[in-house]
Amino acid sequence: MIKKILIIMAVIVILAVAAVFYYRYQIISLSAESFIRKNLPGYVKIDKIKFNFKENMAFLEGFKMEGPLGFSDRYLVEIAEISCHYKLKGRTMFDGLEIIEPVLKDMVLHIERLQNGRVNLSEMGGVIGNVAGSQPAPTGAIDEPGNTEEGSKKSSTPADSFIKLPQEFKIKNGKMILTDRFFVRGYNVLTLNNIEAAISLRMNDSFSQVLEVASTGEGNINGHRDQVVKWMVNFNPNTPRLTMASRFDLYSADLITFEPYYDRFSPFEFAQCRVSGVLIFNFDNGNIGSTNELRLSNLIFSIKPGSQNAAMFETSVQDLTKYFTTITGEVIFDFKIKGDMANPQFFLGPISKQAIAAMVMDKVGDILQQMSRKGSSAVTTAAGSAAAETGNTSVDKTKQIIDMVKGFINKKS
Repeated sequence: MIKKILIIMAVIVILAVAAVFYYRYQIISLSAESFIRKNLPGYVKIDKIKFNFKENMAFLEGFKMEGPLGFSDRYLVEIAEISCHYKLKGRTMFDGLEIIEPVLKDMVLHIERLQNGRVNLSEMGGVIGNVAGSQPAPTGAIDEPGNTEEGSKKSSTPADSFIKLPQEFKIKNGKMILTDRFFVRGYNVLTLNNIEAAISLRMNDSFSQVLEVASTGEGNINGHRDQVVKWMVNFNPNTPRLTMASRFDLYSADLITFEPYYDRFSPFEFAQCRVSGVLIFNFDNGNIGSTNELRLSNLIFSIKPGSQNAAMFETSVQDLTKYFTTITGEVIFDFKIKGDMANPQFFLGPISKQAIAAMVMDKVGDILQQMSRKGSSAVTTAAGSAAAETGNTSVDKTKQIIDMVKGFINKKS
């Protein structure tokens, strides 16, 4: 009997060992997932964590990062899947991980600027610095936009003692939603779709502060694959107001998309226009310095009725376009922006100044020719008086045009 019992116990032990061996990856996975969740900062939520132990890969599904309070979207970032290779920092996974080659798939970034000028991205330092680790939201929970909960605080192992992050992340099939309530009535939404990019995130050793964010990449404007924008951005989130250096290269973008931003400053109304060129926006704690050169095609526009100096553009749209057309046949318009973000000032660039100067010179030349012809045809006193009166009117008009171009060209930029 004892022998039978020992045999049964031996069989049970063997089965238990076999079961542990067979399910060892699932057991380790559950233990690792539990340990990772305990070390997550409170502003991060993850639906699922999976491992491929044979290839040393990890997969995070349903990743969400909370944004600052007071904005439309609770989450600044939502990512369908994060995949990466990893390397153990010690003998086991519980000694910590070093993350290698992370890829963010189907990432959505929500950027919003409010009427008072607040930008959610600029305020992320407060979220990251003030929120401690928390338990994840229950599976299937629905988070309403504008939710004011930023995560419950609890004691946990410091994140920096467990995980080592790389500085660069790859983005595949990303999307950026830019909601702007600052310049426009109501709000304006611009999206960048099909984003392929690299993002560099530099944080302090304890992951409590973002020191610098940089990105290079490209995407399609409002989902149109024929409208491409490429960028290089370097952002400092630790200043009271926006501090960022950026360059954007546009390829066949629809100008009408940006109408809420240029309309109040432009003397022209655009019915259609495609834009390619370079936009450079540098922000220093809320002050902007911007140099831009745009090449226009498929251009249909008119002079805006009632705009300042509109009466001075007494020329056809076709003639006006001619002055901005280079010897290569491109219509080029360049401009600068300076001053505070709340009240930016626009200035003509050197190419635009030259175009307007050429237009004014032609206008003045036409007026002088008219004066000469009318003056030489005055053969009677009455006719001479009429010519003199016409000449005085032409002189006044010439002076107006000259004063106008002086205002454009001498405006310090």
